[in-house]
Amino acid sequence: MPEPTEATEDAPLIDESEIDDENLLGSVPSNSLSYFGADFDVAGLVRRLDARDIFVPQYDPDGSDGSAIEGFQRPHVWPVKRMEEFIESLLLGWPVPSIFLVLDADQRYLVLDGQQRINTLAHFYKGYYPDGKVFELRNVAENLKGVTYVTLSPEARRKLDNTFIQATVIEPKGVHGPDAVYRLFGRLNSGGMMLTSQEIRVALYRGAATNLIRELNHDINWRRLFGAQHKRLKDHELILRVLAMLEVLQKVENRWTEASVTSSAYKPPLSDFLNAYLTRHKELSIDRIGKLSKLFTAACESLVIASDVDGLKYSGSINAAHVDALLSAVMWEMAQNGSVDPSRIVAAVGILRADSSYENFITKSTSHRDSVLGRLRLASAAISRLS
Repeated sequence: MPEPTEATEDAPLIDESEIDDENLLGSVPSNSLSYFGADFDVAGLVRRLDARDIFVPQYDPDGSDGSAIEGFQRPHVWPVKRMEEFIESLLLGWPVPSIFLVLDADQRYLVLDGQQRINTLAHFYKGYYPDGKVFELRNVAENLKGVTYVTLSPEARRKLDNTFIQATVIEPKGVHGPDAVYRLFGRLNSGGMMLTSQEIRVALYRGAATNLIRELNHDINWRRLFGAQHKRLKDHELILRVLAMLEVLQKVENRWTEASVTSSAYKPPLSDFLNAYLTRHKELSIDRIGKLSKLFTAACESLVIASDVDGLKYSGSINAAHVDALLSAVMWEMAQNGSVDPSRIVAAVGILRADSSYENFITKSTSHRDSVLGRLRLASAAISRLS
């Protein structure tokens, strides 16, 4: 994890340095990875997972377990149906996809691709689903209905134990090895519906900002506003949007009519804009981390006081565009004037809900420059005019 850099007390809230948007990740030398094929028997995979000789480097909570590879994997997300189908395929002797493992410096294996399959095996062998219910096959071939690992016949159990799953084992080389691993993870998971954008970001854009977002996601008032932690990191992505929009507000500083200012403050598409923010802030000073943390926690607390758990909702549900505008506007006002009375937040939300332009900005083409800048301008004005 990149260490925070030291800074003076009057350090700015953000770093204004320019970046090359077309080369966000830099180059990774071609010799940063080597690989070889290997076959693992199913029983051996489960045994290694139980012994932590194979482990999943999760992002939140951090599951890197002392490895040089920082945590980047999502939690187990497969539904029961997918888990049953995978076990059924193995019991029927059907082919299953291979897995990708990374050989760490201490000779343990990190799961790069295939954690849902490996975790499914572990749960089947233990006899329980992640929610604690008995792992008993139901929506499967007739001869397998009602089967658990314990009730398999000795022959079927041996066959499953001895079934081989193909693996590609990756060995990082040199100082660029970890970066190459994260790049490969993004490449393996960039298609289809396998991972969300934020799930890939935590691997590709590691650094101070990504780690700060992980910490902020556990803020007690943020959890009250958002609800339970999201398995697909949607809560992390919302915090990222808020921090990135706060930076837009600082860059504009109420110069909304100056096209040269607004055009450089936000550049669509939104996904690239968020990636650029994380790249720009792979390193943050201790002072800046403290300021951002203080602003975020104070803003969330004020929203809870103002509207209880409904503080970020618009028309009854959480609207991401409304969240990034309102929360960043509250944080920006706090950055300038120290605090925002909760009653002002209630009044500001009432102003925004009555504004048809604001409704359009948070419901239509929400990543377009006009929509982003429009909702930020209105949210900021609604908060500041009540000062």
